Amino acid sequence: MKIRANHLTALRIILLPLPYFLLYGDVRARIAALMAFTLLGLTDYLDGLLARRDGSTPLGKLLDPIADKIFIAVTLIPLVDLGILPLWIVWPIFFREFLVTEFRKFCAASKKQLRVTELAKIKTTLQMTGAGLILITDMFPDKTVLIAFLSGTLLATIFLAVGLYWRDGHLSTRMQTASSLLALGLAVGLALKPPLIIITYGLVMLGITLVSGSQYLIVGLPEGLRQGLTALGRLIASLILPLLSLALMPSAPREMTSLVVLIVALEFGSQGLDMWAVQEGEIDISWIKRRILVPVALLSPVLVCVFYGFENAIPAFLLITTGLCICYAAANCWIYWRAACRTHNLVQGQSAKR
Repeated sequence: MKIRANHLTALRIILLPLPYFLLYGDVRARIAALMAFTLLGLTDYLDGLLARRDGSTPLGKLLDPIADKIFIAVTLIPLVDLGILPLWIVWPIFFREFLVTEFRKFCAASKKQLRVTELAKIKTTLQMTGAGLILITDMFPDKTVLIAFLSGTLLATIFLAVGLYWRDGHLSTRMQTASSLLALGLAVGLALKPPLIIITYGLVMLGITLVSGSQYLIVGLPEGLRQGLTALGRLIASLILPLLSLALMPSAPREMTSLVVLIVALEFGSQGLDMWAVQEGEIDISWIKRRILVPVALLSPVLVCVFYGFENAIPAFLLITTGLCICYAAANCWIYWRAACRTHNLVQGQSAKR
């Protein structure tokens, strides 16, 4: 069987739970998690090569950004849970990711295209790399491994840049940015102590994430405002469950962190499918979230608090929200599957007529 880009993207999503659970083990387990994350991160580059070779597909365009966002959820949320990275750095990163997808829906509804910017592509790579560097810094506080890794990577990048400049007579923006960020990372590693290194890396990730989001804000926000209160309701409904779950995580029992990761991952997937439905003119079920799921999820902790005590309110919210998100994602997948089967049958029918 010929390996295609969609196979690697699906494999990345399926295998992500493995390094996630390894992060909660000892040092050897975390090293294994880091290696697994690195290999899975490389599949993001490889599936891009395969997509350019074989041509992209509608499924690939849907799955690839979802896989990238789930990757970030599986790497960053455990860093918060383990006390390595503060929530105030991670929460705005996820706010940006969910917000930009909603802006895409606004533009899709008005037949405008919100293109992926070069900075957004760099942002995704930086988030993946930054999470790995933060984990290395925490595991090896003497900084030897961090400095050796960054020095070797920077040296290899410089050699590659010289070769590309010799061949092409210029350097791409991406290569210049990679060299600059690696040099910055090495300088920070040499100058600061591990706790400050982690905060600085986190702030660089956050800064570039927010700047890349501002480019979408300029285009997407006016479209949302033009569409009125209904668009605002869809926006709030899409943001509130995952972001509230993430905000409540420090107050929830440790064993419920996996539910927060699952909620965020499911909502990333559902957002992508909702956007696809709007673009393709399929059934848009986002009204169910706005009118049913969100009110039920928000009312449940209030009722639990009244009848069973405040200490049970947050666990109840996370459990009920997880169930609701699973049902919503399943309904979205069913709609997508029906549409894919309908398209397949149509193509087969046209081929038979020929």
